[in-house]
Amino acid sequence: MDIEKIMAWGMEKMNFVDEAPLEKGYRYYHGKRTAQIALSLAQGMNLPVDRDTLFAGAFLHDVGKAGFNGPHHGARGEDMIRQEIAQLFSPAELEQVCSIVRYHYTRPHSHYSKGHLLPALSVETLLVQDADALDHFGGNALWLAFRWSGAHGRNPGETIRFYREQDAVWRHDALRGLNFPLSRRELQARIARTDAFFALWEEEERGELTHMKSKLQN
Repeated sequence: MDIEKIMAWGMEKMNFVDEAPLEKGYRYYHGKRTAQIALSLAQGMNLPVDRDTLFAGAFLHDVGKAGFNGPHHGARGEDMIRQEIAQLFSPAELEQVCSIVRYHYTRPHSHYSKGHLLPALSVETLLVQDADALDHFGGNALWLAFRWSGAHGRNPGETIRFYREQDAVWRHDALRGLNFPLSRRELQARIARTDAFFALWEEEERGELTHMKSKLQN
């Protein structure tokens, strides 16, 4: 596997694409973060994985979504890899990475998968599924909230209400769809940090003073 050339191809496909209202090249940065999260999860659970395959599959999991608004972006990404950079992998590596990309959104524990016959998924694919979900929470959740709120013209109060109402549904689905206990603990920690931020922001929107709150608590 030629990781350097794979990264260069991924950068070409993802880093310069207009993803408005997200930042230009969002899929590229999301892919890099997802790859690092997947590796950290594997290390944290001492899972015997092929690190290069895991990294490449995670990095490229959304390559078919860059600048594309249609359905089945996993299958599209697989086709792009097979048609354009198959020579950068061994035959076995190509099949493993393509499987990760195709099935990164086919989560066995998601309610969307209920009643469907699912393929056998490798541990690398399950890790990428969890890493993909985790990257949308924590600090990145704040970044996404501000980008989307700006695009939809929401003021601070509307942004807070949207987080309280709509994100609650999203986080519930995300927690239920994760594959590993470590992933769930990490997601809960990221949610707690984001909740703390919104709680403070909400107090400021009400005009509350920090030192007055401290006096009342004491």
